[in-house]
Amino acid sequence: MAHWFHRNPIKVTDEVKFELKSVLTSVESKKICGDLCVRRQRILEHFLNASNELETVDEEFSKYLALFAGFIAPIGPSGTEHETASKLAPLIRFRWTNSMLGLTAMELSESWFEALNMVLNMALWLTKHAAWTAAKDEVREGEAKRVHTCLRRAAGMFEFVLQNTDKVSGASSVSGSDFDPAVLRAYIQQCTAEAQEVTVARAIELKHSPGLISALAHETSQLFAKAENSLEKLDESIFGKWRHYLQLKAQFYLAYAYAFLGESLLTEDKCGEAIRACKEGISYYQVAADFAVKYAKASGPGMQAHPEKHLFFRKIEPLLKRHLEKAERENSLIYHQKVVEDCPCLEAKATYGLAKAEPFTLPSPHQDWNASVYASFNIAKAKMPDFSKIKKSSKQLAPVREEKLYETDRDPTNFSGCVLS
Repeated sequence: MAHWFHRNPIKVTDEVKFELKSVLTSVESKKICGDLCVRRQRILEHFLNASNELETVDEEFSKYLALFAGFIAPIGPSGTEHETASKLAPLIRFRWTNSMLGLTAMELSESWFEALNMVLNMALWLTKHAAWTAAKDEVREGEAKRVHTCLRRAAGMFEFVLQNTDKVSGASSVSGSDFDPAVLRAYIQQCTAEAQEVTVARAIELKHSPGLISALAHETSQLFAKAENSLEKLDESIFGKWRHYLQLKAQFYLAYAYAFLGESLLTEDKCGEAIRACKEGISYYQVAADFAVKYAKASGPGMQAHPEKHLFFRKIEPLLKRHLEKAERENSLIYHQKVVEDCPCLEAKATYGLAKAEPFTLPSPHQDWNASVYASFNIAKAKMPDFSKIKKSSKQLAPVREEKLYETDRDPTNFSGCVLS
């Protein structure tokens, strides 16, 4: 598939052994903690490789959070009692890094801190799995749908975290952290925009109306622009590369929008306006090319890349020139219309094809949890919990090695790179 995506690093965490010792007064409570230790390590290992099977990672992620449910909310006779906090919530201290702030971790004795960080990591993994799938030599229709679904699911998970940051005291006040509302909004908008990239490619491949393609491309551009605006007040030395990616994509899809607006106007016999729209598209492509160079030189987390050399970027210039040449040829032979000075306006809102975040909810408690098992955790025997707010950890976490995302060097046999079957 002819797509290229910027990706930020996966989050790093300290080992957690769930050793509550005398707090565990039953075989069942000991089993839950033992299983949590194993499953936590397993899902963290899965996060390091974007090519892992989606179904496997989904299963491990859900099982861990289901086992962790009793640490988030009490388990009563009728099930989870969400209106109150679990008595187990402050018993374990968790340390997590942020995707953009290096290996300096934040720490907190709060189970919601663990749960939300795990959701964030799953969302990041889904974006990487989508990028890995889209980078194959040939992407079939079912795989394109998977890319689209993964990105919408990731957007929903980022939304879930944004809606629940108040459960982690002081987390949203840490500038540039993964709980910073500006960062979360950028992730949500980026994932939604990237899902729409798949929609735009499919609309082009299936030869939908140029007016629809133009409107979709315009909406996609606006989402990337909103994501970039969310990050504008954050440290340029850290967020510069990410921002240039979003700026590049915003200009890139404006170029697409004007190219297909030109084609749409030509079908309406408005050749003078079509030529002007196509020229506008070329000007936005040139701005995008400038951002591609800036991206390659920018500092900040993320992979090193030269977007201008990637197929997704190389394929648009011939399309823009082809649309312009067609409009100019038809005008010289048939219409003889004056090329207008003011560029025609893009459609404000697409009618079809807009991507939406897929809502996320925490899984139900694992079958090992019930009221008597929850009661068997005797917190009277626990050490005095640390009830302090989130803080910077004095412990620097060790880096983890993520498997490099594969990128094909082959051009697909069609425009979008998606094989329809």
